[in-house]
Amino acid sequence: MKTQIKKSHLAIAALSALLITACGVGGGLAGIGGSGYISTGTITSFGSVFVNGVEFETGSSTFEIEDVSGTQADLRIGMVVEVTGSINGDGITGDATHIKYGDDLQGPVTNLNAGASTSSFKIFGNDVVVSNVSTSFEDVTFATIAEGNVLEVSGFYDQNNVLQASYIAFKSASANADSIVEIKGRITDLTGSNFFIQGVSVNASSAILEDLPDGLQEDLFVEVKGKLNNNIIDATEIESEDSFSEETGVELEGIVTRYNSISDFDVNDQRVDATSANLSPANLVLNLGDKVEIQGQLSNGVFIASEVETREGSAGVGAKVSEVNIEANSFSVEVLPGQFITVQLTTATRMKDDLGEENEDDNLLLTELNPGIDFVNVQGFESARDTITATEVKRESEVKPTELEGVVTAESESGFTVLGVTYPVDINTSYSEVEDNAAFLLLTTLNETVISISDETPEDGFADSVEIED
Repeated sequence: MKTQIKKSHLAIAALSALLITACGVGGGLAGIGGSGYISTGTITSFGSVFVNGVEFETGSSTFEIEDVSGTQADLRIGMVVEVTGSINGDGITGDATHIKYGDDLQGPVTNLNAGASTSSFKIFGNDVVVSNVSTSFEDVTFATIAEGNVLEVSGFYDQNNVLQASYIAFKSASANADSIVEIKGRITDLTGSNFFIQGVSVNASSAILEDLPDGLQEDLFVEVKGKLNNNIIDATEIESEDSFSEETGVELEGIVTRYNSISDFDVNDQRVDATSANLSPANLVLNLGDKVEIQGQLSNGVFIASEVETREGSAGVGAKVSEVNIEANSFSVEVLPGQFITVQLTTATRMKDDLGEENEDDNLLLTELNPGIDFVNVQGFESARDTITATEVKRESEVKPTELEGVVTAESESGFTVLGVTYPVDINTSYSEVEDNAAFLLLTTLNETVISISDETPEDGFADSVEIED
């Protein structure tokens, strides 16, 4: 159970107001219009292709999937892609000329630690975390990942070098001599044609080198493909992972992995200077592990940011859809009888569907939601007393326990108010590592502490558990 108190260090209402005011119901960073543009981030929706809050038209685009030619049909929600193209002056539409996808890891699962909402495992000793809500799955589910499975993983490395998976695909039930493995990282301990990458030994004596005119070099960032042989990768191909050119406008999604100051921090292994950047919200304070979207341009190897926007929030809800408002690009959920929360969508909202068949497209459209039937899990920002501006929406395959998470705005011995919903408690309600409601109240601070409420039996009208989120 969780006991550490997390304060709401972001002005969530200000952030969401800024997003909605600046971009309508969009979500892209404004002011990057023009050609010669690269956007790197997760695919959040289809129709066209949505990345970093921008809807890219793909009629004239080429596609590169794992170094071979492909089509838009090969892309999936949650894949981290690089889009080359142009963006319009509105900041939320553009045209893609090329979309490239390459995974971060592919190999056998070891040290699987399965949890209720998140699980962890290792691939080549590298830690991977998957989420039942935030990770998209292909040919496997959150619950069916098994020790020894060969998986393809796409996502972002955090400050602890843990790969936070946004997309996972099943490749085979177990590894064999013909299994292809892949890994990205910097070359270290180079000796002749042998080196290490992310702590894994690589034999490159028979590898084809791509975009490496000077051959293998210490500290180069590369992708290695090959076959596993006694814990050594016998590489068949090694390709340079190019950095951005200095004349190109860039939009980049990732996690803050090093932080010294606003003028000196790293996102996705790229040094960033945000001294003159517009921050969203204006009082944003960056911390290690924060997920952000930055816009700017490379100068002498440093990413000079013009915009920095948080991609995190402390609000969430799991409940049945009660009403859909197509015109407002929103829907509502009924948490308790007569108590509703509005979910506001943007072009940056990641929409996932777990309701269809296993191999069916998992892209979810607002028009597909069925009021009174569909159960959804939502994560995002508290933008008003009873409104979440969603970063992620997932339609579940079944009705699950009601969940509510956010800053507590009222509390008493009889219940807690979060996102405008007052949830009653009774003598059967459990609390995080304290005996009763009175002890729990001493741990919380109104309008600061983030709590989560879970209710497996919403028909009785009382919370089953209340916890403080860290």
